[in-house]
Amino acid sequence: MCVKYAADETTFVSACESQRCLITGKNVTDGGSDGTIKYEACCAWDFAIWLYQDTTLTVDEIKEVTIPAVYITMQQAMEFLDLMNGVSSNNDGDGGDNNNSGDPIVLSMYARDRPSVNSSAIIIWALGVFVAWLASYLSSSDYRSYAKAIRMKSHLVARAGGVGAVAATTAAGGQGGENVERPPPSPARHDGTPRSRSQSRERSTTATAASPPSESGDDDEDAAEAVITNRNVQPQHYQEEESLELDASHAIFFIVLASTSLLVLFFFKIFNVVKIFYAFGCSGAFAQVVLYPLLTRVFRKLRWKSPMRPMECLSEENATRAALNGGCKGKILMCLYSFFGPITLLDVMANTIAYAVGGTWLYIAFTVLHPGSNVFYWIVQDVFGACMCITFLGTIKINAIRVAAILLTVAFFYDIFFVFVTPLLTKHGESIMVNVATSGGPPKADPSWCEKYPSSTECKGGEPLPMLFAIPRVGDYQGGASMLGLGDIVLPGLLLSFASRFDEAKRLMGLVSGGAGRVRNGAGGVSSNKSSWNICCGCGQGGYFGPVVVAYAVGLAMANAAVYLMQMGQPALLYLVPCCLGTFVFMARRNGELNDIWDNPRAIRAADALLFGGRIEAEDEDDVRASSLLMNEGAEMT
Repeated sequence: MCVKYAADETTFVSACESQRCLITGKNVTDGGSDGTIKYEACCAWDFAIWLYQDTTLTVDEIKEVTIPAVYITMQQAMEFLDLMNGVSSNNDGDGGDNNNSGDPIVLSMYARDRPSVNSSAIIIWALGVFVAWLASYLSSSDYRSYAKAIRMKSHLVARAGGVGAVAATTAAGGQGGENVERPPPSPARHDGTPRSRSQSRERSTTATAASPPSESGDDDEDAAEAVITNRNVQPQHYQEEESLELDASHAIFFIVLASTSLLVLFFFKIFNVVKIFYAFGCSGAFAQVVLYPLLTRVFRKLRWKSPMRPMECLSEENATRAALNGGCKGKILMCLYSFFGPITLLDVMANTIAYAVGGTWLYIAFTVLHPGSNVFYWIVQDVFGACMCITFLGTIKINAIRVAAILLTVAFFYDIFFVFVTPLLTKHGESIMVNVATSGGPPKADPSWCEKYPSSTECKGGEPLPMLFAIPRVGDYQGGASMLGLGDIVLPGLLLSFASRFDEAKRLMGLVSGGAGRVRNGAGGVSSNKSSWNICCGCGQGGYFGPVVVAYAVGLAMANAAVYLMQMGQPALLYLVPCCLGTFVFMARRNGELNDIWDNPRAIRAADALLFGGRIEAEDEDDVRASSLLMNEGAEMT
């Protein structure tokens, strides 16, 4: 910052924070009549000098400095000198009434306080566990919704005095009898190929809009009637219409794609492209996971039905009529309808808000120097990441421990390689994973230089890349953030999701076969007493999901502890994979179910055939019967 000396003597003082003038030597005399020579003056930088160690020194050359040293600003130095001059003046005088005359100045040095416990690491651990649990729990909501409808239907029939009819209905459902109305045909397969859980491209919002809530408030009872009659459970709005079931080849391709993306980011530094994709991709997930259910609940509370009905201008009838009339308008309407399906005002509102939030986040990412310290920025980034995890685990699924073992084992070595091995292979000893996660690593310039010239190229970098959760360190003046990659949630989350769906499938088939649907581990002949796992985890209904979630929490805590102890980034999958996969395999082997869950468990096949299969084929009929018998033996029935 430079200013020229002017007639007004306060000009420089008001413009220079340090109030210290440095003459550049450049003559700027304007030829005034007074003959005064004027020089250009620059305001002196007055920053505290950061006491960072010399990064060029080796470990053997670094020695601990025991002499205390402190740097103060020029303004602080002047205040200190003024105090010294005042003491000196008092010492030279007779002292008068000043009782402090001759007292020395005592200067005490204090180190700035830093928290002894990194609370942000605890918060991000809790956030990671919660998101993994929630996303996995929601991934099995279709089974849970169907079971809830069966219970509600049973309650309604029992209340009407038709207990016998309930037993007959559920028994027929379990045995695949001819009296049970089957859902429409579905291309669902169990050979590991991608499958669709909905033939229609019509969005799930249509069902909600077409069937607004009842004025009498009996929405759940109407839903139960519809579900039991039609055997067609509509997925919740947090789920995608289609799901992809991973097999071994998908698992290998997934890791190859992740490795390629990481190397591209490391060598080409296209971090801004990631921010753009993240902003717009996560905005859609945010609309489906948060805004759509929230607005739906608000409109139902207000009994405002019109926003949940398809808009007339984009209805199938209107689009077809406009297309038949020809013209550009007809083509546009038909194209929009073919791509989006029926659109409601609720869709428009949810997506408008979501993309506005995403656009604001992206604007801050490109315009603010260090956006990670902006509260709105990191909160939105974490919320977007959570929504993406929920959407991912609701769409991508595994139905066999064999696939999970392959995927997580490969991911285990992938994480270790890019964190610990790549520093031995790169030119400057950089970890590729850490470098990409921090958008190219920390700034290369001196901190004092970056404080003066923050827009310098050498001062950029260090901000967490938006493919992770990031929470700034609380109460730490040195800054920084605790980070957790989204891959450390979704990859173990696939196993958690499988555990959740396996438990819910067993409960559903036990309920269909005439029981209460309270599952405990193991097949026939297993004791009905609660195991130590259930008592320890508080999982009263047994199953695999609770213990595996606890194992995930323990593994993530171990990863955070390793970061704290080793003072360096850790591959979280190094701790998560043995904890989660080992717990699942151990429990399955102990319960005698390892062979069954190793490749397409019968309970999941039977539940999928019941919910999504139209005409149940011979193999699936056997699965339904076998699973019903299994549930009768392995589930607690009342």
